[in-house]
Amino acid sequence: MLDSPGVMVPRSDDDPLAVATDPAMVLPRRVRWWAQEDPDRPFMTEVTGRTATYGEFWDEVRRWATLLRAHGVAPGDRVLSMLPSSIDAQALWLGAGCIGAMDVPVNFELRGTFLDHALCDPGSVLCFTRPEHVGIPAASNVPGIQVVGVERDGSLTSDLEPTDLGELPMPGDPSCIIYTSGTTGPSKGVVVRWAQMSATIGRIPRSWFSADDVVYAYHPMFHITGRSPMPSMTDVGGRLVLRERFSASEFWDDVRRLGCTSTTVNTSLLLGAPERDDDRDNPLRIAFTAGNRAHANRFAQRFGVQMAECYGSTEAGFPIVLREFPTDGSRPCGWLRRGYEARIVDDAGVEVPHGDSGELLIRPPAPEMILREYFNAPEQTAEALVDGWYHTGDRLRRRDDGGFEFVDRIKDTIRRMGENISSVALEAAVLADPDVVECAAIGVPDPVTGQDVMIVVVPHPAAVESFDPAQFAERLAESLPKYMRPEYVVVVDELPRTPNNKVRKVGLLATLDLTSPRAWRRPARR
Repeated sequence: MLDSPGVMVPRSDDDPLAVATDPAMVLPRRVRWWAQEDPDRPFMTEVTGRTATYGEFWDEVRRWATLLRAHGVAPGDRVLSMLPSSIDAQALWLGAGCIGAMDVPVNFELRGTFLDHALCDPGSVLCFTRPEHVGIPAASNVPGIQVVGVERDGSLTSDLEPTDLGELPMPGDPSCIIYTSGTTGPSKGVVVRWAQMSATIGRIPRSWFSADDVVYAYHPMFHITGRSPMPSMTDVGGRLVLRERFSASEFWDDVRRLGCTSTTVNTSLLLGAPERDDDRDNPLRIAFTAGNRAHANRFAQRFGVQMAECYGSTEAGFPIVLREFPTDGSRPCGWLRRGYEARIVDDAGVEVPHGDSGELLIRPPAPEMILREYFNAPEQTAEALVDGWYHTGDRLRRRDDGGFEFVDRIKDTIRRMGENISSVALEAAVLADPDVVECAAIGVPDPVTGQDVMIVVVPHPAAVESFDPAQFAERLAESLPKYMRPEYVVVVDELPRTPNNKVRKVGLLATLDLTSPRAWRRPARR
């Protein structure tokens, strides 16, 4: 099966339907199998030193099930968790699922109405978090939540007897509820089934991994990226290295010290570190990235790592993958995985010709492989899922070779003088400048043009002192078509983020000081 130019992937290496619908591949069942077959096989290591073999971790899952039942958790209940990437967070997730409940991860950095919504919407009265964060849910405007502190040494469950779990979840059963980033409105709770988690296996061909592989997992558990490493490693008997939160300064030390071979990386942040002679002296083989192809190529060259990309979402999983970057300068986001169907449609729902852009609709080979519903939101569920097709809200185009190119979020397009400007394409052009680490392209309302283009820039650390927004605008004018050239360039130290670590553009304009020396506006034409 030809996955992308030059990359042959045997069908057995990526058969999402077979994996997702196989009861034996449901994550709790797979962990139990390893615990029975090879209980002493190393499984999880926290960078602070705590470890668990497959057998020890399965016992911990069963102890969490004991704890949850003691707190009155029953099938169908939701359990709030404010736990970072850790053995505790992974065990709570599986322990809840094994007794028919659902883990609902919450970002402990939320405050105000964002926090109230995340705590109130699931309808849970029980929350587990680190001791230093117990005051966060307690101080919210959501009454009646019992908050339990979870020490990092495992002492909360250490004296409990592991529960005899009996029948374990099946592929169609709910695994957890993950809330969307909320970039276009209130966050929606996506009910994710175990089959969808199993379908993450094969994004990287299964034969590329073995029992010797180690995934470095530092992403938050309230993001699907924080949960996808465990299925891949339980497929082959590999290991997880867990860090509570990302650290650019500690990244390579962790990777080298603990033998990590795969991860998902923020290339921009890691490329900001000074180059070293031993950059390529590391065990990392494969890394997922997203968005900035120029930075991904630099990362691959500098650190000697095979880069891969996926197009996906919390709702749809990862239906499109790119396992090798083209060398012809094109920018596909990938090819459909086996069994998935895709349509590109216009505003009327009519399919458009290849090469034209429109909304991407996705249908998996089995309904269990896509969101079951938005929790407590039947109308939004009905809008997003129509006859088994998930409406992504993303604008893509299909290439003649069957690949797909991402154009933009439909609600993130800048319209200037009748021209639709892709913020993604514009940001990619800006990020090609070596002095830029991050950026955001946004539309500024204007009575004449409709919207003017603003580029908000985070400079490379080495260029912070010398970065001149006016000179930067001149450089952009040399590479951008006239209709895409910015009317504004604003320099900031950092960009605001959603709970899922995406750039939050909503409200960004109101936070900027356009009179600052770090802001530039094109001089008025006379």
